[in-house]
Amino acid sequence: MVLMTLASAAWPGSASAQPAPKEKIEVRSAFIEPADRVYQLSATIELELPEGARRAIRDGVVLTLDVDIVVHRTRRFWVDETVATLEQHYELAYHALSERYLVRNLNSDEQSSFSTLDAAIDSLRVLANIPILDKSLVLFDARHEVSLRATVDVRTMPDALRFVLFWADDWRQRSEWYTWSPRL
Repeated sequence: MVLMTLASAAWPGSASAQPAPKEKIEVRSAFIEPADRVYQLSATIELELPEGARRAIRDGVVLTLDVDIVVHRTRRFWVDETVATLEQHYELAYHALSERYLVRNLNSDEQSSFSTLDAAIDSLRVLANIPILDKSLVLFDARHEVSLRATVDVRTMPDALRFVLFWADDWRQRSEWYTWSPRL
């Protein structure tokens, strides 16, 4: 009887064990297009939060999304030249009084309100029309590369306390660089 109980138990790594939760961030697609005197970036980010991070947000902890953007001019016989760098910062917070999730672009201070956490997270997954590069910086006979990566961070305690308690239960993920060569 004991052997039967042990044999039927789900051991880690066995076929009947529960799959690991999805916890990742990845830039799935991105492109730039001209608009007036600038080039604008649009991107899609795959963002999956573990239940602990979702619970922390519902309890009032702030989620931040940082997007790093770098534009290089590639050169054959010399080191690539950095043409522009930009950081976009977003914040998702739960407002208990209104029972709404607020997403704020920290660069422009634009804010949107959502009734559910999933709707708020979905708004962070699609970035649209972010001005990243002045057209005057582009050499039309040169090859350029655009790279971006995203970092999501759920901090469950203040920085001062986190320094003392380095094992804090924070959650942070950073995507790989997503790089492509657009025609400018």
